[in-house]
Amino acid sequence: MSLRVTRKAWFGPKRMLGWGWSPTSREGWLVTAGFIVLTLASVIIRQGTGAMISVPVLIGLLLVIVSLTGDPPGASGS
Repeated sequence: MSLRVTRKAWFGPKRMLGWGWSPTSREGWLVTAGFIVLTLASVIIRQGTGAMISVPVLIGLLLVIVSLTGDPPGASGS
């Protein structure tokens, strides 16, 4: 059962190796790019303990966004 809060899925099951999500729309790619930028900025600006706290928070936020806007993850069809 999907708890998606958007009309279309921003993230879908990975198409290639592995299990998880992959961006499937423009919004999904924007969220992914924003996550990368914020993570890099956090590591550069908050060196040491600050980065050790902020990076897991950003990962948790990304997982919440992906789970609310994407289809359930799954293994690629083989």
